[in-house]
Amino acid sequence: MNNLSMTLFLLILPFVSISQAIQPKPFEYPHKVLVYDLPTSSNGINYRIYVREPLRKLENGEKASVFYFLDPLSLFVPSSIMSSNYEYFNYIPPAYYIGIGYQDEADGIAKAENRTRDYTPTKFSPPNSTHFLASNPADYVGSGGTDAFLKALREEIIPFVEEHFNVNDSDRVLIGNSLSGLAATHTLLTQSDLFDRYLIVSPSLWWDDWNYDRPERYFMKQVSSLGKDLFKKKTRVYFAVGAEEEGFGMVTDLYLLVNKLKMKRIDDLKVHLEVLDGEIHEGVFPSAFMKGIIGLYSNEEKRRPSPSPINWNK
Repeated sequence: MNNLSMTLFLLILPFVSISQAIQPKPFEYPHKVLVYDLPTSSNGINYRIYVREPLRKLENGEKASVFYFLDPLSLFVPSSIMSSNYEYFNYIPPAYYIGIGYQDEADGIAKAENRTRDYTPTKFSPPNSTHFLASNPADYVGSGGTDAFLKALREEIIPFVEEHFNVNDSDRVLIGNSLSGLAATHTLLTQSDLFDRYLIVSPSLWWDDWNYDRPERYFMKQVSSLGKDLFKKKTRVYFAVGAEEEGFGMVTDLYLLVNKLKMKRIDDLKVHLEVLDGEIHEGVFPSAFMKGIIGLYSNEEKRRPSPSPINWNK
């Protein structure tokens, strides 16, 4: 080894030693999250609840709102970070963020069968091997469990949250996207009293009958038969979809659904639809959530004046 090589070796050696000494550490989420494993529910499922406490101190006598997230592994974690400034600066109320998850997803990997069971209101099997769902049984086997899930939500999960935390039972928000947006839409149309506000992004209204004529499809029939007496309290609903999501007719589906809801002229139901330019199904949620959560709380005296263009008083 010549003198130059020896000099370079001696210069590099300390950095090699330092590099070998540096070990990775687990990342800690910026906000404290509490995890509760609930007893086996009435539908036989072991649910796991993720809880992020309010970021802003409650005033005397104030109770926090509650934001319930379906699909928590993909929606709960980023949402509570993205919207933190909205909460700190009072564009939205101090809120508990609640992720409704599953104990068998403790490794952080979502299981398709959980979504298929809890987020689809109807049972379905592909009519033949050429159907687009036929190649993946996890997308349809066990489907049709949304009503059983909502029973557990009403009788077990929500009571657990409201017993353990200082929350406002008159300001529950349900948040869902894609297949969980399907479940959220079903909740709105069948058990609207469970929540006061809904933030529903790109709901999979095509589930099980996408090739039917629209008047014959499940959700259009639901809206057609919807009674005004279902809504016993003021309810706000923010729907969003990406402009580039028309592959399964998702944009058209939402236009028709929202139009039919508005034509019902239900005084206590206020609905807003936003089509987001340039957004596709795989990435629409962050933008939709940010617009939706601030929009759901626009026009409220307790809040800082909102930049949202939504006017619920129209």
